[in-house]
Amino acid sequence: MSVEFIDEIVRVKKPAAKMLPSLAEQYSAIAFRFGYFEAQSPCWLYFIRKDGGASAFEVQFGNVSEFKSSLERLNKSGAQICFFITSSLAHTMRLEAVRGLLLKNFQIKNQKFVIIDIENNHHLKVNFEWEEFERGMESRKNGQSEQHAKPLFREAPRRKKTHGRRGEHKEQD
Repeated sequence: MSVEFIDEIVRVKKPAAKMLPSLAEQYSAIAFRFGYFEAQSPCWLYFIRKDGGASAFEVQFGNVSEFKSSLERLNKSGAQICFFITSSLAHTMRLEAVRGLLLKNFQIKNQKFVIIDIENNHHLKVNFEWEEFERGMESRKNGQSEQHAKPLFREAPRRKKTHGRRGEHKEQD
């Protein structure tokens, strides 16, 4: 799985006309550059494969049940990276709601999902936590500056000591 490949897919802008054929063409060009080739699949828009991996694409602007069926097709495709493309103009579901629908209804195991809002170029990665953790550990192992590295674990907030008796106004240091 290539982070560069995912970043290139996420950067694709919404085409002005003939959206679905144009998106498929742009995704195909990116996939070809990364060594993927087109394959048969139950996915509606596009399915690509290369040695050791596959990616699937679904576009959905419908209602919640249609979102669910698209996510199901992606889940059943067996692809390691699944791209779910939607639009905020559809006013059906926000990206976080799609993520919740996915996690609630499907066992995604080791599949990675990228939910993309084609309208405003926002995206949400699902099930990428382990790779981000490993990258952070590698950067620390390779001696990169601790100051610039994002903390791996959230630090406990500092609690201020409060002084005063019960029922009285309390003061903090």
